[in-house]
Amino acid sequence: MPPLAGRIIFLLFLLLLSTVGAQDDSAVYRAVECPASIELNAGDDQFRIACGRASLPENRTERENSRRVELFVLRIKPIENIGNAPIMHLAGGPGDASSADLAFWLGSPIAEIYEIILVDQRGTGLSLPSLDCPEKSDADDESWIRDCRRRLTEQGIDLSQYQSMPIVWDIYDLLVALELDQVNLYGNSYGSRLALLLSIIAPQRIRSMALDGVYPPPRYDMAELAYNADQSLERLFEDCRADAACHSLYPDLRETFYRVVSEMNAEPPELYHLGESTGWTLSGDQFLAWTIGALRHKEALPILPTLIAAFDAGVYDQFVLVDAFVKAPHWHDLDFRSEGVELGARCSESQTLAGRERYSDFEWKIEEEIASLLEPLVQHLLDQCEIWDVSPAPSLIAQPVASDVPVLLLSGAYDPATPPHWAAFAKAHLSKSWSFVFPNLGHGVLESEACAAWLIRVFLASPTEEPAAECFLELGPPQFVEQEMDKS
Repeated sequence: MPPLAGRIIFLLFLLLLSTVGAQDDSAVYRAVECPASIELNAGDDQFRIACGRASLPENRTERENSRRVELFVLRIKPIENIGNAPIMHLAGGPGDASSADLAFWLGSPIAEIYEIILVDQRGTGLSLPSLDCPEKSDADDESWIRDCRRRLTEQGIDLSQYQSMPIVWDIYDLLVALELDQVNLYGNSYGSRLALLLSIIAPQRIRSMALDGVYPPPRYDMAELAYNADQSLERLFEDCRADAACHSLYPDLRETFYRVVSEMNAEPPELYHLGESTGWTLSGDQFLAWTIGALRHKEALPILPTLIAAFDAGVYDQFVLVDAFVKAPHWHDLDFRSEGVELGARCSESQTLAGRERYSDFEWKIEEEIASLLEPLVQHLLDQCEIWDVSPAPSLIAQPVASDVPVLLLSGAYDPATPPHWAAFAKAHLSKSWSFVFPNLGHGVLESEACAAWLIRVFLASPTEEPAAECFLELGPPQFVEQEMDKS
């Protein structure tokens, strides 16, 4: 055989081997019966759902020896199938399960004409293996992290593979396995970060992206935690000042709030649950942390000025009711979060992004009370990462995402977790993007405001044109509860 012919045959043989290897490493999708919990959650809409599992390599760099992971996939049929490209939901967290949002999507007007595909990212929800850490519920310290890490590694799980880029490649492989030439992405919070990264590696498969609570690379939540909290609180004070009735009742809301925090730190009041004779103390720092958390929730915003005034008047009995009212819709949010995936994503990115100088591009003086409260929390989270001990995220996470994919950016004006200025940062690098800041919301626009669903539908109908929704123009700041408080 001539040398050239032999070389060609050898090269063809290598090509055949590489093709076989790629097939072995690609996603294998199969339909499965929906779990009973999913069918129960679907209720009378069970006929609209179908379930499946996609098998993928845990580690793509060790093709022959890698164990497999399974993604749980839940598909919701549209009420009217008019041939629209489906919407794939990328959940937040990190570590949240998309399947937990089944009931919401079944009732959404978006699902009337779009198929919705819910994917539990690797390690989350009903995907296998699960990186849940039940050890956390019984621990009083950080020992749960060591115990969970030890258990998972003893099972042969490679914890370094449960971070953003492996998740992004999973979604790409799933699109290929489902033979979806194009898909619309909806990503909320951390899911928006995944969507933006996916637009880098597979722009041709993404028709559009609707990002809700935008968390773009390379923004780093731990570096900006105090700044974002400070900005959200200032929004509350400014909106009250601009509201004639609120300003009349609480003319110095900002000064009142920080005075209350200081006085409660000096002498924490005792609070009681209804019908109980023993109570607990609430410090000023605890009230500050609670208020920052409450800014995320639409239900809390109208009553915060009145609550602050009540505390200033020494009236604390309504706090328990307000706390329950704010938290009730969110009591089970963390039940569907995988602590292992949360640690994997957060800790891998913290190593890559830790060199960013905190607040380097901000000209803003952060309130001392906020900084002293949240800086130790950041250090605590970094200490957790020392225990979890995973490899750094790739350098791609440290670069802004530039893309020509049409993007709708949705933000809540009060959001301390994914603030509006992050959406503005992302927009500067996206050639076809439109940004909407909802003046009455915190974190999670779509699940909090009906108008957001219609805005997304308008955008999806023609993603290369600026969307317009009359309902958005009718929105304003929170309608603050008016109640005068006197010290007695």
